Amino acid sequence: MTVVMPVLAGRDAELARLDAAARAAAAGQGGMVLIVGESGIGKTTLLDVAADRCRDLGMRVHQGAAEELEQEIPFATLAACLGIGPASTDPDLAPLSGLLRGEDVFVHGVAAADHEYAIGEAVLALADTWTTTRPLVLIVDDLQWADTASLHVLDRLTEGLASMPLLLILAKRAADRRGEVAAFWYCLRDRGAAQLRLASLSDDAVADQVTALLGAPPGPRLRGLLDGAAGNPLYIRELVTALRDDQSVHVADGCAELGDRASGDLPGSLVGVIGRRLDALPGSTRDALRTAAVLGGSLSAAELAEVLDRPAEDIAAALGIAARGGLITTGPRTRFRHALICEVLAAQVPATVRAALHLRGARVLARRGASVTRVAEQLAQGATVDPAMRDWLAEHARTLIARASGRAVLLLRRALSTGDPARADELRLHLVRALLWHGELDAAEANARQALTAAPAADRASLYWLLVQACYRQGRLDDALAVVQTAVADPDVGEVRRGRLHGIAAVARMFQVRFDDAAEQARRALDSGAATGDEHTLGLGELAMAAVTTIGGDVPGGLALACRAQRRLGQGVLPDLQVDPDATVAYCLIGLDRLAEADEALAVAAERNRRTGGAYLAFTHRLRAAVRFFDGRWDDALLEIQTGLETADPLGEAGRLRGLADVIRVHRGRWAEVGATLSEQAESVYTGGDQSYARWAYALTREASAGAAEALRLLLPVWEQADGIFPRRVVYRICPDLARMAAACGERERLARLVAELDEVAGEEPCPSLGATVRLCRALTEDDVASMLAAAESYAQAGWRLWEGYAYENAGVLLARAGQAGPARQQVDRALAIYERLDAEWDAGRAGARLREAGVRRGVKGRRGRPRHGWAALTETERRVALMVAEGMSNPEVAAQMFLSRRTVQSHVSSILAKLEISSRVELAVLATREAALD
Repeated sequence: MTVVMPVLAGRDAELARLDAAARAAAAGQGGMVLIVGESGIGKTTLLDVAADRCRDLGMRVHQGAAEELEQEIPFATLAACLGIGPASTDPDLAPLSGLLRGEDVFVHGVAAADHEYAIGEAVLALADTWTTTRPLVLIVDDLQWADTASLHVLDRLTEGLASMPLLLILAKRAADRRGEVAAFWYCLRDRGAAQLRLASLSDDAVADQVTALLGAPPGPRLRGLLDGAAGNPLYIRELVTALRDDQSVHVADGCAELGDRASGDLPGSLVGVIGRRLDALPGSTRDALRTAAVLGGSLSAAELAEVLDRPAEDIAAALGIAARGGLITTGPRTRFRHALICEVLAAQVPATVRAALHLRGARVLARRGASVTRVAEQLAQGATVDPAMRDWLAEHARTLIARASGRAVLLLRRALSTGDPARADELRLHLVRALLWHGELDAAEANARQALTAAPAADRASLYWLLVQACYRQGRLDDALAVVQTAVADPDVGEVRRGRLHGIAAVARMFQVRFDDAAEQARRALDSGAATGDEHTLGLGELAMAAVTTIGGDVPGGLALACRAQRRLGQGVLPDLQVDPDATVAYCLIGLDRLAEADEALAVAAERNRRTGGAYLAFTHRLRAAVRFFDGRWDDALLEIQTGLETADPLGEAGRLRGLADVIRVHRGRWAEVGATLSEQAESVYTGGDQSYARWAYALTREASAGAAEALRLLLPVWEQADGIFPRRVVYRICPDLARMAAACGERERLARLVAELDEVAGEEPCPSLGATVRLCRALTEDDVASMLAAAESYAQAGWRLWEGYAYENAGVLLARAGQAGPARQQVDRALAIYERLDAEWDAGRAGARLREAGVRRGVKGRRGRPRHGWAALTETERRVALMVAEGMSNPEVAAQMFLSRRTVQSHVSSILAKLEISSRVELAVLATREAALD
């Protein structure tokens, strides 16, 4: 059989578009190219040529294809594209490879979604890092078989693509078997991806392909026969190759023509041509190829030899014949040149034989120490799980759960369905964990309850723990607490697990806003931890007690407890429970006005949550946004909010994030952007802390449109109903607004009560911002300018910029009313300078109006404001990011340097490019270098 290699003919236009996209990406303007066409139309050959041309441009190229058998293995497609596997030696891929193997996964996550998010973040960070050294091309073939997790990451890669030196080339068959792939494809089209639909080859292109294969163009009879191939390159190649192997074509007078021996009954379909060609192979080669096709076409020669129980040299010889015939590619594993060849071969094997081969393949791979996903792929295609594979499954279940929880659920259920009692208790425990990890919480609960009815003593504690998690994560805290009560009374539950159960009960009571009960459970956890010396139990107890103490008003005491919990818990609790001591520490630091320290703690918390897919990531972004709201970095706060809204949100932070964004927009006078909040708040009754930001924003808009009395009526419930996890110690930030509204509408008595209530909250040692708030409100009741200016100084000390402006504004108004026009203008000017830095247009307008109402005019000093475009339009943070990008730093490197998330940095870069009216990081580097030289 003659060696046959794919030939690319008739695709000059498509190659030109791919070349243009590659050159644009190499210049810093990334993009997407989508290639679609029927089987055999030449997608893979076009991708191979495109990859070579990208390498010629000096681009880093990663190329791979999705596999049909791996559709249920998360990230299998991306792993193939990036080259992650046992043979990979790239140190950049080592951390990602560890995540894909599921290393230490139960330390950090509580669900497959958490782990998949962490892997996605690692892939995105890697792409950011690679693109700082040279342009990057990612090429994925056979996308119709891509796994869901890979699609999600590819989707996220397209965010900000236009400003990165990254080209994404994806190819799939024309017919979509899965709606998910079709939806992803249409989404990319909507984002501007170029689509190349490969049509049938023209007559001239067919002639070019035949010339490349036979050394001469086709004659009339051969051309007539090839018309039946309908311009399909694979069909043409297989047909011409079959004719040549049959010696039914000859070259004469400069043309390739059918000879007299040409058969008149050549197959009329591509599948038929492939089948006929395969029939010409030696029997041993056909057998080897059929087995390889059934097993997915990705076994090594040695693995295939063991499955077939034949000498390795015989299999190597058989595969060599197939490779020389252009049916498979050479390499460490047997891969077919085209999926249709694999499909034709597999279809020749009866279903029962295929199932037996899959089971045998799983046994062979398991014996040879193959990855759990490769073994699971074969085992899942078989009909049963035999005793040997039950043992393998029991021993590798935890890794399989982390890597492919859906496959783990399927195989564990199948293993248990046989009724074999061997290792059944162990497998049932693994099934509960797999269901929990896969997100099938009700099934996990049902299986855990059933298993507990007959579980051996050694498994009962673990089953109780998993059952608590199943109820807890369904939001059924009472049921979770009932399980805790049963578990701690069970003599088979050891003291260590009993202490941890008290710890999670304390956390559950916290979420129920039953602080006394939470404190009691925390004390039990602490007592148990002290007795057993278990650090995790002590850490859980201290963490819950920190929250209770802080909400009770003793923020320094809460911080001390949170710091102790932070030292004990490190990165999480084993197994299946995640906590975030770093975020708790940051929460306490914010309450003490230690904003810089809080920002550093939150940077650690955010990075850890991103790396592990943590449940507290959105919460962390909300706290980071709050820090930036306080210290005046409002653009950065909005980016943190945007990033938080784009992450998983199991704790329900979205409403609070949107509410804070609305508060900032109202202060900036952008009321059109908060229309939904205004409509919702206008029709609702205030029900508690979750709505506090949204109600705050609404009250401020009503102050402007309906007056202070209406605004006071709307905002007072936020203060008067402050309780639970949003006590007055937290919501006192609204009090300066309440005081201004009360004073404006003559509610002097309510203003005096507000001062008394704040005095009670502040106690003997208030933090600077709380002490400043007391002074501000009291100064309004007493018309005391000196106290108001002292409040401004305290706010400046705390880093609360907006409130510092409030104090100067109020001081100016009080001075104006006292007839001191010059000093009044001076203080209001100080307030306006702050408002200008914040871009707080509404506050600036209000301050000017209040000054005029007091009888003082500022003169013609209009606000300059920040320009919309150019270097001067950049915020301080954006300038720092721009200069770091100019130095060649990647987004992850900038993020680490500035305690930001990678996605926040990406948003900053997009904002910078828009303000500077440029389109790539390369242009940004040139401009930033020039600006730095001017400075």
